[in-house]
Amino acid sequence: MSTTPTSPYEGFNFLVEIDGVPVASFAECTLPSVSIDVLEYREGFESVNNTHDVPGLVKFGDLILKRGLANSANVTAIWDWFNGFVQGKGIRKNITVTLMDAKSLPAISWTFANCWPVKYESPVLNARTSSIAIETLVVSVDGVTVANKAVQGT
Repeated sequence: MSTTPTSPYEGFNFLVEIDGVPVASFAECTLPSVSIDVLEYREGFESVNNTHDVPGLVKFGDLILKRGLANSANVTAIWDWFNGFVQGKGIRKNITVTLMDAKSLPAISWTFANCWPVKYESPVLNARTSSIAIETLVVSVDGVTVANKAVQGT
């Protein structure tokens, strides 16, 4: 057992990959929650007090990605992916979010399977502020795999 003190990872240094292609322009990423329904199971027919909780359906929340619009070749990539589903010909993709350590080395990664966009929010434009134009994409996920990159890399 290690007695070396460890510090928590800082949440601002992360990388997003969509189908293996790095997309480093996201300013914010809210990872989905995962929950398991609790089902009550009663043994026998007459015993009311003899129940057990058993696991039910696994539910995944949504992945939320936010990025500032910038002059780049892929400025419409998020809209184009969403619009593919609007037109009925969208393609599901895998998304990997990797949290980096203090040395900018991969620490932990979450890979979300069979993702597809369920909501697109255009930026709020306001001439009275100097805030960045942020677009938001809400993505449905079918599953998640978590990998400890820090341990795998040693």
